[in-house]
Amino acid sequence: MAPVSQELEPPTNPGRFTKSIITGDAAKGRASLGRPKASRIKDHWISFRVTAEEHFALLHKVERSGMTVGEYARSRALRGIARTRKAAATPEELFGERTRAVLHELRKQGANLNQIAHHCNRHQLPPPLEVTELAASLKALWQKLMS
Repeated sequence: MAPVSQELEPPTNPGRFTKSIITGDAAKGRASLGRPKASRIKDHWISFRVTAEEHFALLHKVERSGMTVGEYARSRALRGIARTRKAAATPEELFGERTRAVLHELRKQGANLNQIAHHCNRHQLPPPLEVTELAASLKALWQKLMS
C-alpha cells in the first residue's frame, strides 16, 4: 500500500482545521494527472515532402486503414517492401556509343557559352560577335546528334 501523508488545509471555518488524506503518487510529491509515460519514447523525427495528389492518396489510405498518419507511415516503412531505385541511364545508353564524342564536344561548347554569358552579365557588356558562331556550332552539333 502507498504511504499515507496528512496535510492541513486552510480553515474554512476560523478556529477549526480539517484533515485530508493524500495517497498514491501525490503523496510522493508527483503529479497524478496527465498521460502515463510510454514504455518506448519516440524521440526521432523523419519527414518527407509529397505532392498534393500524393497527400490526398496517403490520407485516403490512412482513413481506410483506421490508423493515424504516423502509425500508417511507420507501419509501411518498417514492414513494407523496399525497392531499389533504378539507376538513371547514361547518355551513351540512351543515344548509343557513337554519340560519345559529339556529346563531349557539346558539353565543352555549352561550358564556353556559359562562361561568356557569365562574363557579359557580370560586367554589363553586350555579347561578343563570336557568340553567333558558337550558337551556329552548337546548332550543328545538335543536328548531328539527332540524325
